[in-house]
Amino acid sequence: MPVFPTLAAFFRRHKKKLLWTSAVGFSLYLLVNQFVIKRFRNFQNSLKQELLVKEQIRRRFIQTQQDCYLTILALLPVLTQPVLNFLPTEAITSALKRKKNTNKEMSDSLTTENLMAHSSQDIGGSTSDLSVFLSKSKLELWHDLKVKSISRMLALIYSSAGLLLLTRLQLNILARKAYLESAIVMAGGSVPQNSQSSFDYFIEQSYLSLSWWLLNHGWMRVANGLETLVESKFKEITPKTEMTVETFTQMLSEINAGVIADGQLVKNLLFPTEYDSLIETLMNTNPELVNELENKESNLVKLINETNFIIANDFTLHVFSSLVRSGVDTLGDSISVALNPDNVPGRVHKLATFLAQLSVQSSVICDPQNASEDEAGTGNIYINNFNDLDELDEFSASIYSNFE
Repeated sequence: MPVFPTLAAFFRRHKKKLLWTSAVGFSLYLLVNQFVIKRFRNFQNSLKQELLVKEQIRRRFIQTQQDCYLTILALLPVLTQPVLNFLPTEAITSALKRKKNTNKEMSDSLTTENLMAHSSQDIGGSTSDLSVFLSKSKLELWHDLKVKSISRMLALIYSSAGLLLLTRLQLNILARKAYLESAIVMAGGSVPQNSQSSFDYFIEQSYLSLSWWLLNHGWMRVANGLETLVESKFKEITPKTEMTVETFTQMLSEINAGVIADGQLVKNLLFPTEYDSLIETLMNTNPELVNELENKESNLVKLINETNFIIANDFTLHVFSSLVRSGVDTLGDSISVALNPDNVPGRVHKLATFLAQLSVQSSVICDPQNASEDEAGTGNIYINNFNDLDELDEFSASIYSNFE
């Protein structure tokens, strides 16, 4: 039987069914292609775009934290030099050296290389301080050296930690605008181009300059508070008193507990929370913006209000406490390495020896490039340890991603 005539007869008999089946099949193909395959491809593209935007947001966040770190290293000499001048331990040490009737034990302590490492470079610039201290007795000088050495080291830890915390707070608030724009794009919206005016930029820079308060006054309030607490805590401790490194650092931690318990002292360190302090800060940075404080809808007022709100938060106080604890731990580890390299349990040292080490460590924390010997890269071991705290990153992330 011929094949082709048979097929032709078959198609003629089932022509309608074949046409219907073909039409249905083609329609199904178009439907699958249009609504399934195409939507799947769109979903893939949307997912790729979302992942790309999230990666950009992550990189921007990391860059903001790196900017904070570099800012701190740049401001460190500006912050620390006034603290050193305010608590002039080198002048006290020089006055003690000039006392002729110092007993041998104290004399040996005073000539410790670490204790005297920086006294000679400061004598010329602080002759008035030296003359004041020379009029005091040896007992009074030892008391001053004890209180001011400990207070100075703690003040340097507090002010450095506070500046890092404030800088993280400020820069993450300002970086959040770019984050918000990225989030809008990720959601399929659009952001107007060149939405930030030059005045908005000026307001943001002026807001950053409010750190003037911490750099000029905040640290001093904390230093005065610390000096009172140190004098009370170490009242019965003489230069001959022996103790372990652990005991010494524990006493410092107990002083810190007293400072942290007074939350207002920490707030006064970080930011000009009082109205008079804010006015003084603006008058010394951007006096033309004082009138902006009368406008509650001003961007500057909004930034200040949010900063005050965050500083008053218990979590902020917790993060600051963690930073200070990190600084004291770094101090204790550094002293332990210097005085007890073999890690002999229970080894004791005179307080005078600890004061010598505080002189060294105050120099370390003031140097932006004074990295530890076993640390890769540059930086400051105290600032680096601050910067590596998980609580600080959590604090930054909470600010960076929390917006209304």
